[in-house]
Amino acid sequence: MQEQASPKATSADLALAFGSFLLYPARHLLLKNNEPVTIGSRALELLITLTERPGELVTKDQLTARAWPKARVEESNLRAQIALLRRVLGEDQAAPRYIVAVPSRGYRFIAPLTRSRVEHEPVKTTAPNNLPKQLTRPIGREEAIKTVEGRFQRFRLVTIVGPGGIGKTTVGLRVAEQLLSSHNGHCFVDLAPITNSQIVPSVLASQLRLPETSGDPTASLIGHLRGKRLLLVFDSCELVLEATARLAETLLREVPEITILATSREALRVEGESVYRLPPLDTPPSAAGLTAAYALEFPAIRLFVERATSSGSGYTFDDDEAPVVTHICRQLDGIALAIELAAARVEAFGTHGIAELLNDRLRLLTGGRRTALPRHQTLAAMIDWSYGALSKEERKVLRRLSIFAGDFGREAAVAIATDVTSPDRDVPGYLANLVAKSLVAVDAQRKAARYRLLDTTRAFVLEKVREEGELDAVIRQLATYLCDVLRHSQEEVETLSSEEWLSRHGSHINNIRFALDWAYSDHGDLEVGLAVTVAAIPMWYQLSLVDECLTSVQRALTGIGPGKRRNEYARQIMQLYRALGLSQAFKIGFAPQAPAAFAKALEISEELADVDAQAEALWGLWIAQVGMGEYRASLGNAERFMALAQSGLDRFIGDRMLSMTLFCMGDFRGARRHADMMLAHDVSAETASANSVRFRFGQSISARIQPAQLLWMQGLPDQAVKAVHAAVVAARESGHAISLCEALARWSCPVFVHVGDLPAADSAITELLDLAKTNALGPWEVFGRCWKAALLIQRGLPESGVPLLRRGLVELRQVKLFNLYTVRFLGFLAEGLSSLGQHVEARSLVEAAISASEEKEELWCVAELYRLKGDILWRGGDDVESVQQCYLHSLDVAGRQDALSWELRTTTSLMKLARDRGDIDRARTRLAAVCDRFTEGFDTADMVAAKALLTEFC
Repeated sequence: MQEQASPKATSADLALAFGSFLLYPARHLLLKNNEPVTIGSRALELLITLTERPGELVTKDQLTARAWPKARVEESNLRAQIALLRRVLGEDQAAPRYIVAVPSRGYRFIAPLTRSRVEHEPVKTTAPNNLPKQLTRPIGREEAIKTVEGRFQRFRLVTIVGPGGIGKTTVGLRVAEQLLSSHNGHCFVDLAPITNSQIVPSVLASQLRLPETSGDPTASLIGHLRGKRLLLVFDSCELVLEATARLAETLLREVPEITILATSREALRVEGESVYRLPPLDTPPSAAGLTAAYALEFPAIRLFVERATSSGSGYTFDDDEAPVVTHICRQLDGIALAIELAAARVEAFGTHGIAELLNDRLRLLTGGRRTALPRHQTLAAMIDWSYGALSKEERKVLRRLSIFAGDFGREAAVAIATDVTSPDRDVPGYLANLVAKSLVAVDAQRKAARYRLLDTTRAFVLEKVREEGELDAVIRQLATYLCDVLRHSQEEVETLSSEEWLSRHGSHINNIRFALDWAYSDHGDLEVGLAVTVAAIPMWYQLSLVDECLTSVQRALTGIGPGKRRNEYARQIMQLYRALGLSQAFKIGFAPQAPAAFAKALEISEELADVDAQAEALWGLWIAQVGMGEYRASLGNAERFMALAQSGLDRFIGDRMLSMTLFCMGDFRGARRHADMMLAHDVSAETASANSVRFRFGQSISARIQPAQLLWMQGLPDQAVKAVHAAVVAARESGHAISLCEALARWSCPVFVHVGDLPAADSAITELLDLAKTNALGPWEVFGRCWKAALLIQRGLPESGVPLLRRGLVELRQVKLFNLYTVRFLGFLAEGLSSLGQHVEARSLVEAAISASEEKEELWCVAELYRLKGDILWRGGDDVESVQQCYLHSLDVAGRQDALSWELRTTTSLMKLARDRGDIDRARTRLAAVCDRFTEGFDTADMVAAKALLTEFC
């Protein structure tokens, strides 16, 4: 290599020549034949690194460290940049002249290289580099910066688009800095203050320091810029969009050397434009156990924390703060400006205070940097600036769309934004304009596009709605629309799967809440509230929002006056009472209020001669009576329901009701008969989905699982487990939390406990507890804790299970939802007490359980209770005759009920008694005969124990 520079030459003085290229490392500039070469910053950095050590191996790690400082990237990124560099240099990979790869190690620069001292500037810049200096680094925008920078390899005009405050200017300035090395100069033009579109060319001319001219200076701009490789940055173009677009298109056509970077709320729509829509900053997904370390992987959180800690507030971010800050950033839609403004208020309010004050976010989010543009110093000013740029009609449509409290479809937008005073308004056209201007966000990934206003924008525009006096009229229009679509949605409950139904209608829930809050306010309308409440009942049950339904229904009933006014709304009142009964049951348990509400609904339905409504009220009465342990009354109402049944679907439900009640009463043969009839009904023509919800409940799911425990009783444990698995899978797929709780609580948990699959039982109980807690279904949570306690006792841990089950039984009696299992849990508790040596209390409990079962005709597990009593008497030292009588009575009941599994358990207990007495022959013969009657379930805990006893005394 030939060295021509003096020893005193500094790096700033050096130029490196190879082939037809001249490289100025300190200036990050590459020329070919004295013309600037367009090359990305990373590719140029790799070239500089290689030429620093000509002929030597530069490893992959060394190259990566230079091109991607403080970042971890895949090797493929390096290969891609080397390939780009080779294309710029005109390399032939088969016969390289400049760069050669050393397999698995790195690269060498192999061309002859001449160093020389530079006496003059290699290229004179033709415009001042007037890019504003960024005092803080962009956070979480690395991918956006990289993408926009890469677009300039293919396009001469790139526009960064997004709503106000999202960070368009920040990203644009960083990209412009990255492009410094590939341009002779930069010219930054802030168009935000410009309202007169005619002066846009003059503003650019002024920034380029051209002499003033009269008229349009565009011709002078073209003459000045021609032959110069400049990057023009047009920032905040939205107020003068058309003028900026005309100027950009003219310059791109007449001056082929320039490139343009623009930022705007909407695209310039110029030929050859590449539009990059800047997304919000990512926030962590909603999940329990969010840690600070994981949260900081998301840019919205990093931005908030960095701005909060740099404000001198002494703020510390830890695991406790992670969910609070995540909530704040999510509420602010990941908008960078809003997050920065919120972080600036940490010192005044703390993060918890900010989270509480977010409903008043426009007043909260003030106090930005004094050096920021006026419109960026408060959130309200920023949005007002965008709002003011809209046309009168666009503002009207935006105000009406702000009534939606979540996402909405095109039909909903037309229904609400069409004003009766101007029915010809082109709402779809204005909606498209608002999307283009980044004031309405769009999700086009679904079958039909969904739209929404960012929460920050909606809060501002809603205030404008109030100022214009439009709120009452728009909410009434929203209520009318909701009643119409929800009425239609109720018809589709039976014809769509839960997933399809929720996808189509689930987004209305926030609008329902908004409309009801207004209806029951001081300036609202109770009739609107009543109509929306009745229409929303299917929605609340589909979403398992029992608590919300109960509160809303009670509020609606309270708002209806007595006498004649009630008569006018009889059908709506009837629907409210039905919902009241079911909500009370699922929220507080089957106290007398639930059947009273259903009885009132039945009374009104009979007055209206509405057979379908009578059937639904009877179903509610039946489920309430089963829950309260009133089995004889529930049987009567199930029979009344069946007498009213007019369709296959209703007969299907009627057979389910009869099967359930007969099971509780210990009539397993009758229960099995109706279960088989239920499953034989073909209701496919009446319900399109196995997951549809009839009478607000997963009938098909319950039908699949209801026979499960019955199958176990009758000695078919494998079929029972299979039924449990199928029903739980269907319940999960339905997305209906109440149906899944029902499947887990009433059938999955007991079947797994009874067959002895304790790990599966533990998993089902855990899922039940989590699901009930998440959906605020308190009675199911109590039930889950009782099963947890029973499981501990079955695992031989009575010291943990007994106190837990004591507390659980107290709670279970309070919620009154699962009376069916109270006696069974008393049996588990007695069993646990006996294993702890507390035989007297254990005997008292099991005898109380037997007495309650026989008194209420709740006989489904009485055979097991008599067996447990025998076990307790035997452990407590009672006489053998008393013990044996308990076992024999248990066998008699089990035989009459066709309960083969209870019979196996009791016969095994008899065998153990005979073993201890030394008289095993007859007991062994009896146990062997019972085992031989089983055709499946040979791996269940009961069967394994019985076989072990038989083997012991063969």
